[in-house]
Amino acid sequence: MPPYQNLNLRSTRSVWRFFGEPGHRFRQGVVMPWLLTGFAIVYYSLYVTAGLNLGGEGGTAGVVAMRLLAGQRPIADTFLGYNVLWFFPVAGLFEITGPNYLVLRWYFFAFCTASGLLTYFVVHGYTRNAWYSAIPAVMVILVPGMLFRNYMPFLGILNAFLLTRAFAMERASQWKTLAWMLAAGLGLGVTFLFRIDLGIFCTLIFLGLTVLFPFGYQGDFLRRSGLALVGAGGGLVLAWAVHLPVWNDARTRGYDRAFLEQYTGWIGMISSEFRQQMADLSDNDGPANPAPAPAPAAESTPQSPSTVVPVPAKATEKPNADSWEDRGALVRAPVSDIFFGRKWTHKSFAISTYLPLLISVISIIAGGIGLLLALICRDPAEKERFLYPLTVLGCALTLLPQFLFFRPDTPHLSEMMVPYLAALSLFVWAAGRCAFCASGQGRRVSAGLFAIVCAAAGAIYFSHAFPKDSSGSIAAKKMASHEFRALNGVNVKVRDREAVWLAGLRDAVLRHSSPGEYVLCLPYSPMINFMTDRSSPMHNLYVDNTVGEAEFGGYFQKLVSGTPPAVIVVDERRINRNEISRFRNWAPQTYAWLWKNYVFVGRYSKNEVFVRPDKCPDPVVPESIEVSD
Repeated sequence: MPPYQNLNLRSTRSVWRFFGEPGHRFRQGVVMPWLLTGFAIVYYSLYVTAGLNLGGEGGTAGVVAMRLLAGQRPIADTFLGYNVLWFFPVAGLFEITGPNYLVLRWYFFAFCTASGLLTYFVVHGYTRNAWYSAIPAVMVILVPGMLFRNYMPFLGILNAFLLTRAFAMERASQWKTLAWMLAAGLGLGVTFLFRIDLGIFCTLIFLGLTVLFPFGYQGDFLRRSGLALVGAGGGLVLAWAVHLPVWNDARTRGYDRAFLEQYTGWIGMISSEFRQQMADLSDNDGPANPAPAPAPAAESTPQSPSTVVPVPAKATEKPNADSWEDRGALVRAPVSDIFFGRKWTHKSFAISTYLPLLISVISIIAGGIGLLLALICRDPAEKERFLYPLTVLGCALTLLPQFLFFRPDTPHLSEMMVPYLAALSLFVWAAGRCAFCASGQGRRVSAGLFAIVCAAAGAIYFSHAFPKDSSGSIAAKKMASHEFRALNGVNVKVRDREAVWLAGLRDAVLRHSSPGEYVLCLPYSPMINFMTDRSSPMHNLYVDNTVGEAEFGGYFQKLVSGTPPAVIVVDERRINRNEISRFRNWAPQTYAWLWKNYVFVGRYSKNEVFVRPDKCPDPVVPESIEVSD
């Protein structure tokens, strides 16, 4: 137990009981993870069949996994956008069960459960209080983050778990410390194979903790330096070794160069994006919203569109080539929404966007000062007290860029907040104990206020995210009572108004296409391909208004030359929440070509279905099933 757990509280006995009596802590720590696991299984089973998002990433995961099963090579034959472990396990599951939508959902709910358990272990490792640690864990289980992207919060909290145990927690046995360092390196390798940018950010934290490891101890610098060197070196070797099976497969199948170029490309993209952000901040006449990171994804945009065709040098339809609309980014909520938002959901989202930034700055400054003093005074207990929550905060902030600079919406906020809730819980605990134990009145008041602000930030976020199905919560079950069936195990409950147009869309695609024929979905509706078991001719399943009309027109002509797709589905939603991102606005010539060369057979909600003329020999009366927003 860390020495600071033995602080002599000056409050009443009831306060001490709240923080946990030592005699009961062990039993609570053993039982609680099992209770959380059972709770997660019951909770997710309540809505595992609820909802179907045609523009969600479940379709991408399913389609890409089916391509890999068919023998296509990652990156070379089919665009991934992420790294190979994002899809390889899904392909493995489908090889056993066959392509199945519900299997896919349960697979990602397993990651949600793991994130909740890791949140518990992270908080419990610092507080040693099972009931308190269960609070953020339950919040994470209830709001696990955008479904089908649950790797992201899982990787954030996984690295927080491993790095705190490897570098922040003091252990009597150096062999155990070394084992955790090696495990942290192993975690880095796995992180890279899922998402390269997170791997880069977490590696920087890993190296920073390695440098700090020897400091803050009396007469033990050389031994700890050697341990840090061996542990960090061994960890990085393991991170490399994890790649060997994939690298061998890549060399055997001829996608090794493309696999390697992901890593070098990401480093360049991160540095380029950083320079762009700095330029935007220094240019008063620059775009109103910072430029998006080039590869982090949206709920309906899992891949970087720039890999489809080059981003145009100019586009006549767009007044400003540097505007955030042209970059495919979403505009951030204005700070004024905190005070003047029309609804609570607007206010709570703005608060949840900017309050964590303020808390992070305060925590880094105050925690950094405390850590520096602990290192100077060579106080191991105080070093752990400050380094542990700072490490968790750093891992949480690895998910910040994709949310703040590219897709500032509830789905991506919910991803970042999974590890950030763990950090908030640690801040509340540390500040709360300081408020009870500090000798000076000023320190007690300031610590108490900070604890209240951190607790309020978590509560406000939860009140915003829990009622929204885009955050992965049970809100998806709301009014989802009508059964909808399609191919590849799609057997879900949707709203009555959705069931009508979904059935019409499904039937239109199946009626006018045969197995093996292409169905082209623009700009991004991969679930249509998955639920109808029809292939897409697109290398990258996603495209949007960041691609110019001229460049996309040439790419589109390649798609429809040779054997044209039997069916083309155009989703006319505002994919980037602005009018220019409607397909007919940013690709008007292609849209006009469709009306001239294909047969329009129906509009289902916002999805317009065009069929190759030879698939419609008889005159067609277009069907229209309109659904209001």
